[in-house]
Amino acid sequence: MPELIHDLAEYQPTNPPPVHSTPFYVAEDLVACLVTLQPGAIVPPHAHDHHAEIFDVIEGEGIFILGEQRVKLKPGMTICVPAQVQHSLQAGSQPWILRETVHYHIYARQALKRAFKKRWAKLWGS
Repeated sequence: MPELIHDLAEYQPTNPPPVHSTPFYVAEDLVACLVTLQPGAIVPPHAHDHHAEIFDVIEGEGIFILGEQRVKLKPGMTICVPAQVQHSLQAGSQPWILRETVHYHIYARQALKRAFKKRWAKLWGS
């Protein structure tokens, strides 16, 4: 079982690259990361076909572009990004630290495969 309690200060890198993501919780359909953008760093426009994301601002400020909307995000703010929606980020003049939560969509084939694995493990103990 993955660790369930985390001190996010432990996941802040020393001497990080312009954009750095450190996962601290990884499950089958859910991932949580600490994302650090150095001053002026940019994550170019992109979209994800099979997962939604939630970003919570921990520290610093930056511009989040969600579709056609530009939003200045500050500590305490949250933004939700549905699957297939284009988005990008640009850090302000200080490091911008966000908690990113990624929820992967589970499709019927994946759900059946998981159910089969659980049943197999129950029956055969592995």
